[in-house]
Amino acid sequence: MRSSIQNNNLTSFWKKQVNLLSWFKKPKIILEKKNNNYKDWFSDGKLNVFYECVEKNIAEGLGEKIAIYYINKNYEINKLSYNEIGQAVDNLSNFLVNKFKIRSNSRIIIHSSASFESAITMLACAKMGIFHSVIFQDLKKDAIKLRIKIFKPNLIISRDNDENIKQNFQEIINKNHTKLKFLILREKKTALKFNYLKSSQLLKCRLKKKEKFMKINSKRKFFTLFTSGSTGEPKGIIHSTGGYFLYSKFTCKNYFGMSKKSVVMTASDAGWINGHTYSLYGPLSFGSTTILVETPMLLLDTKFLEKILKELKVSILYLPVTLIRLLKSVSQTKKIKSNHLITIGSMGEPLAPNVGNWYANFFKLRKPVVNTYFQTETGGIVTAPKYNSNLEINPHGSVGKPFKIFGICLEKNSSEKKGEIIIKNSWPGCMIDVINGSKIWNKYWTKEGYFKLFDIGSYDKFNNLNIHGRNDDVINIRGHRIGSEEIESIILKINNISEVSAIAIKDKLENSKIIIFVVTKKKNKEKNEKIKKKIITKLISYFGSFAIPENIFIIKSLPKTRSGKILRRVLRVIASKPLKKPIGDLSTLLDKNSILEIKKVVNNEKK
Repeated sequence: MRSSIQNNNLTSFWKKQVNLLSWFKKPKIILEKKNNNYKDWFSDGKLNVFYECVEKNIAEGLGEKIAIYYINKNYEINKLSYNEIGQAVDNLSNFLVNKFKIRSNSRIIIHSSASFESAITMLACAKMGIFHSVIFQDLKKDAIKLRIKIFKPNLIISRDNDENIKQNFQEIINKNHTKLKFLILREKKTALKFNYLKSSQLLKCRLKKKEKFMKINSKRKFFTLFTSGSTGEPKGIIHSTGGYFLYSKFTCKNYFGMSKKSVVMTASDAGWINGHTYSLYGPLSFGSTTILVETPMLLLDTKFLEKILKELKVSILYLPVTLIRLLKSVSQTKKIKSNHLITIGSMGEPLAPNVGNWYANFFKLRKPVVNTYFQTETGGIVTAPKYNSNLEINPHGSVGKPFKIFGICLEKNSSEKKGEIIIKNSWPGCMIDVINGSKIWNKYWTKEGYFKLFDIGSYDKFNNLNIHGRNDDVINIRGHRIGSEEIESIILKINNISEVSAIAIKDKLENSKIIIFVVTKKKNKEKNEKIKKKIITKLISYFGSFAIPENIFIIKSLPKTRSGKILRRVLRVIASKPLKKPIGDLSTLLDKNSILEIKKVVNNEKK
């Protein structure tokens, strides 16, 4: 292992970054270590995220500048200036204080996709120092109830117009014996008995006197995001205010080159960490313009995508890898040229080199994709190729050369090139707690107190880090260790294949067996057996005969979260014991019908 950076260098580095933010009380204490691997960053500092994102920009003359473009599911483009956002946040804050008696110790769940309403509600919570949690708008009743049980909110704010969801909420209210309240942000009054507020009303003159923003201690809890768990309960990751927010701005600047001139389109849901760090707080903290996309799949319409890039003058485009792969499958011949586009990025999944090459060529950019590597738990990017780095030494597919200050290293045997990625040093964006308790928290740390990312990586000749998948996605066959990402990259080179997921199931003789799930392109006319033969031939030629899959299943779609992350653990359960072992938490699954279809395919082929 490489040695970690000394504490004095660590604190010195982050002390210099303190000036990225406006502080009401500039911190003198940079880092404090607590018991059980807890760290407090800038603990004596005071700030306000809403002030930095909105009021400061208005004070600096950016009031009439477009802060947010919002593209709804009907392809309609709406816009809000910094002045309008300030007004809307003020109005919503007043409404919450006076109607619902919301105070600084209250808790709010925000039930919304990326939208005007989600942005305003998140910023109102930031203004008042309200601990909050954004949950996906398409979550069903049981998933919502579970998050209520874990988070214990005083108020739920929803902008969903689906009456079925409203009825589910009504059932939750009827069965809930606490003082839980609901607010619906919508234009039409519902017949159900809910408090509601017209979204357009927030843009009118102030309802009452302007509420003052709080001067918030840096270490105060900012928000919780729930991530899918392998058990029946999602994990509630908690981030601090000052540490998280400073890290947001630091990574936006260093990896994307974000500035006041930037127009940023991050195709991310509000319920995902990207929807916080790189869709909202990061861009607005610079006085940039950000574009929120309610339904990212709209961007598969290449004419519409080109229109957005040109008309809104997008300079930074940041897409999920899953969306990039789908875009590749429907847009093989066409290229898009925009004179404003400077930086393209990828998120959510490992980016295969051939997909990265296509992505850059599609937008006619001769530079590395900002292929970001991070998790909800890290708060922001851990490592990525920088926006201005050299393609010759940052080939597509790598996640760049990590900052030395993190002390990122590989825990491995001396004879292996690959190892489990750990972070030796503290950083401000790291989660400060898990709402579900210490048992989950402790799983993230080694006995030496290093942070575990649960991923396998290796370095190339330029010292760029390559990600080979989760440590439980590394397939060990007869002493050979192969990452799922490596297998998938090879298979994606085959024509007529748009998506693939490689998993391992346990085997007594060979340790593991490879199972492949493949989605073919819509125009594909090849028979399944011919495609399977191509896959086997490709894997043998690249890895050898030990890489022959036990099974190849051709399916209609992979099980994914709304953010585009493939749920490989679900595929492992179905491939191993499709009818016996419980699948676990499916609350973040985008389409539950995909599970039924996959079970049917697996069961039919195993007969």
